[in-house]
Amino acid sequence: MYTKRFVQLFVIFLVTMFIATFILQQLNIQGYVYQALTLTIVGYIILTIPLTILTILKQRKKFNNSTSNQSKDMLQKTLETLENVMVLSTVSESKALTTSVITFKQSRSESNVFYLVTAGDTQRVAQIRATGRAAFTTWYQAKTGQRISSNQVTATIIDDRELQHTLDKHPEIKELSDDFSHQVIIKLRVHTLIIESFRDQPRVMTFEN
Repeated sequence: MYTKRFVQLFVIFLVTMFIATFILQQLNIQGYVYQALTLTIVGYIILTIPLTILTILKQRKKFNNSTSNQSKDMLQKTLETLENVMVLSTVSESKALTTSVITFKQSRSESNVFYLVTAGDTQRVAQIRATGRAAFTTWYQAKTGQRISSNQVTATIIDDRELQHTLDKHPEIKELSDDFSHQVIIKLRVHTLIIESFRDQPRVMTFEN
């Protein structure tokens, strides 16, 4: 038994005893049998409520973790069948759209984060700086039509001093370019996306962070 659960059970037991004893005193119950019966009933009721809540919370957390892992596995398997190329769309403050084809790299530490490298003076960079908005769809798998499209994305530009720090922390980005002197990094944090194909129903995936 984990120490945390042991402490929780001890605190619940202690509170239960105090409440049951207080009820005995308030009702002025006399006699060993009546006192024992009252303590048993009151203690059982008080003890089972928090234990039931703890059990439900534990099961819910376990289910959420399991669902999250399954989603990550599905995303990973889909990405493995695709080229690391996406069609990226950005929008200006005046609602002008820019769409381009660009290579990407998935973060090794966060499955829902993608990095792109581009020149710092491009229109897509200016638009992301202004709005922080972007959308994308990956190239599709020829046989199955499997592809990934974004639903909700937060886009940010990484440059100057932060660029080198990001490269050191995420060396996988270096595979996208040999020279970062006039380049910036586009970071796409995906909140929701859709996995589609010719044969399967679309599946929506949601990420907590």
